[in-house]
Amino acid sequence: MASQSIGAQVAINIFLFLLVMGMASTVDIKIMRQQLRNYKAISIGLFCQFFLMPFFGYLVTIAFNLPVPVGVTLIIVVSSPGGSYSNWWCALFNADLGLSVSMTTASTILSLGFLPMNLFIYTYAAYNSQDSEVGGESVIKSINFGVIFISIAVVIGAIATGVFCSYKFDTPRWHKI
Repeated sequence: MASQSIGAQVAINIFLFLLVMGMASTVDIKIMRQQLRNYKAISIGLFCQFFLMPFFGYLVTIAFNLPVPVGVTLIIVVSSPGGSYSNWWCALFNADLGLSVSMTTASTILSLGFLPMNLFIYTYAAYNSQDSEVGGESVIKSINFGVIFISIAVVIGAIATGVFCSYKFDTPRWHKI
């Protein structure tokens, strides 16, 4: 059974890598550079990603008195960086993919610090005042940070690979693939 879960994790990370790399490789490098200099849009996105969303997830957890597994899962989801699906939706609806990939890049890198900080703050605030143990250990200790950081590393690697491919193969045909 353990090998199945490892196999599933490997498959999920491979598909995540391919999805993010594919989206990142279709972005024109010049447009991405412009978007990375768009400090106002990036700052607003990062504020919403790392301050508003986790806070609202915490409020939902408290307002609906969610059980520990559901509440912690919600806090993890709203504290995690955005990325692959927003890139996909932007590509599907012909939105600003350069801005989406730039936001994904910035939020993924910053999530190395903000994700554990938000998880600690909001899970502690929501569940540490109660008798909140999961399987005999505290809620914070029950979170598998290793798997979370592996996923973040996969996304960072995929963005770097995709941007490198976009730079190396800077042709209109490549950007359409």
